[in-house]
Amino acid sequence: MNAGMFDKRVVIKRLTKTSDSYGGTTSTIANFKTVWAHLKEINGNIGIENGRQKRTIEVELMFRKKTADQIDDNDVLQIENVTGTFRINSRFDSLNDFETTIKASKIG
Repeated sequence: MNAGMFDKRVVIKRLTKTSDSYGGTTSTIANFKTVWAHLKEINGNIGIENGRQKRTIEVELMFRKKTADQIDDNDVLQIENVTGTFRINSRFDSLNDFETTIKASKIG
């Protein structure tokens, strides 16, 4: 594993529930942690959805395994210098290299 290849900062955002003044809860997405990753864009399809043109971006992020263990499958990722947020599609743990590869798609 080459530590110098982890050159992009990624903010992990997690859904949190806070109590409101009426006895209920309010759900918000809050920053959970900032980590380093290696980013590779793997797909950028342009298609039509509901009569409008839409671009879908898929990325592959490589993390250290201990770092990736803190990321839940329901978390949302925000990549430094890339607009928008990304939702996790798949995860692969490499046992020999102590790395985890996460594929994610851009939301909205």
